[in-house]
Amino acid sequence: MPSLRRQVPSFWLVALVALLVAVSAVAQSPGPPQYTSASVVHGATFTSGPFAGNTFISIFGEDLAWSTRRVTQVDIRANRLPTSLGGVQVLIGPAQAYLVFVSPTQINALVSSALTAGDYPLRVLRDSWAGPAATVGVREAAPGLFMVQYGIPVVTRLDGSLVDQANPARSGSIVTIWATGLGATTPEPQPGELPRAAAMLTRIAEFEIWLGGVKVSADHILYAGVAPGFAGLYQINLLLPQDTPALPEIRIGYPGLLSPEGQKVFVLP
Repeated sequence: MPSLRRQVPSFWLVALVALLVAVSAVAQSPGPPQYTSASVVHGATFTSGPFAGNTFISIFGEDLAWSTRRVTQVDIRANRLPTSLGGVQVLIGPAQAYLVFVSPTQINALVSSALTAGDYPLRVLRDSWAGPAATVGVREAAPGLFMVQYGIPVVTRLDGSLVDQANPARSGSIVTIWATGLGATTPEPQPGELPRAAAMLTRIAEFEIWLGGVKVSADHILYAGVAPGFAGLYQINLLLPQDTPALPEIRIGYPGLLSPEGQKVFVLP
């Protein structure tokens, strides 16, 4: 069984922080931030909401920030992601979101785990400018797999190497899947906290993985919970069944609430 405390390879930390960002030039914005409810999307799948606490989201628009900033170690205080970055803040209802990237056209933020289920106004603040109130839904979970490219989720081996077309996984081997939006864990990190240790999903008994349309036996899910050291990131350590078909579609989540269709893993029987 793999270590529950295994860190995410540093390469994937960079990829997570970037979250497929669009590089933006420095801009002196003449007016308030501009965005809509439809331009707020899931940070892993880029689909519309609802979202969940401890889930990454991306906000697309115009005049969102003065310039491009990524979170750095200097920005992390009390072991938490910042709620202000480059003069930008994001409010979701009564809670501040935690920021990892801001630019004039895109913000990547972590929804506070303090929010309960409901619909909330989302507002971007850029110094003294306030954007419009968009509406976002927050639910108990919003499963989504981070992707290398569209339709191809980030899956790694125990040594941190990427499972891809040139280096597929083998059935019967152990892989790690990277996700966001899987909901509460036990123990539960503080909002925006970089967890120091493993914490299993609270609803682990209900958690499901489907490969090629077949539900994986629960005893093949070796761990599903937070990725130590990284806020908003979940890892699933999976023993691929011996009968896993080639290039299976993968979906994860809970009954009636699975990650989007159409994502496939490079596996050879």
